[in-house]
Amino acid sequence: MKSLGDTVVTIKKSPFILVRTFIGIELLIFIAYLLVLGGGSYKYDLYTQSFFFSGVLPYSIAKLIFLAGVQLFVTIYAFARWYFESYSAGPGIISHQRGVFLKKNTAVSLKKSMTATVSSNLPGKLFHYGSIRIKDDSSGTAFVIADVSRPDELVETIEECINPERDSFTAPDVQKLLGTEEHEHLEFKSSLRFDHHSGKMNRDLEKAAMKTVAAFLNSHGGELVIGVNNAREPIGLMNDYQTLQHQNSDGFENHFTQVFNVMIGPEFRHLVKLWFPSAGQTNLCVVQTLKSRMPVYLKTDNDEHFYVRTGNTTTALKLSEIEAYQRSRKLNRTNQGGPVQTV
Repeated sequence: MKSLGDTVVTIKKSPFILVRTFIGIELLIFIAYLLVLGGGSYKYDLYTQSFFFSGVLPYSIAKLIFLAGVQLFVTIYAFARWYFESYSAGPGIISHQRGVFLKKNTAVSLKKSMTATVSSNLPGKLFHYGSIRIKDDSSGTAFVIADVSRPDELVETIEECINPERDSFTAPDVQKLLGTEEHEHLEFKSSLRFDHHSGKMNRDLEKAAMKTVAAFLNSHGGELVIGVNNAREPIGLMNDYQTLQHQNSDGFENHFTQVFNVMIGPEFRHLVKLWFPSAGQTNLCVVQTLKSRMPVYLKTDNDEHFYVRTGNTTTALKLSEIEAYQRSRKLNRTNQGGPVQTV
């Protein structure tokens, strides 16, 4: 299962491009108006001699109606041209749809040899729009996604389309996980909701599990293994099962999803997959989490909290630290020599 899946993402041109077009139209209309006013009386003579309604409609009013009609037509056409133009990106393919009266569709197959770069001119930097250039390094051909809003945030989606297997779920190797100390991408918990110390259900444990999952989403993904004690010995999920209405892995996953949707949000659920591998005579749950492109907040106690992974621990960031973390995360990804270059 891929993080992008079979979803086709639609990308529209920046609304500023439409505003820029309207400004150009107004300038052309103004020039046309000056031309209509000047040039002697031949236009008046042409109007009175060529149109049957010239005796009913004065030339000055007809002139205004004509200019307003031209402006209305050009404005509607410009809006329709912007409205019907879009880019569609999916795993391995990207296409460009455009045209008002005559539709055109250009599709390009994406290859792993392609790279994506972002460019913005001065107005683009001021109004947060620019173009994404997808270039095939082997052939030198390029495809440009022009004048789209916040192109630096769309690059990750394009990268997924170029290489859809880059971020994917893979069946976990339980023995390898159990033989590994906790680190930035791995954490162990004895249960999801059963407190082994008190011998009863404890919803604070659910919060702790979701805190870890949210931190993985905000960092670089990871695996949360449930059903393992402090010595990394498998103790299974049976105690958790007994607290559920449906006492099996399906009931466990259903309950996990309910808690996840409340505390994190259903829009991020596709980035998480639960596996139930065997470990000796029992089963574990491996919560495999991909990296989220959007910031993820944990909603508890009528408040929202932002968590990240720092080494083998989960750390809460203050509101003043979140924006700086997001910027450094994006900058770090660019400086790692990946296929993205922002200019």
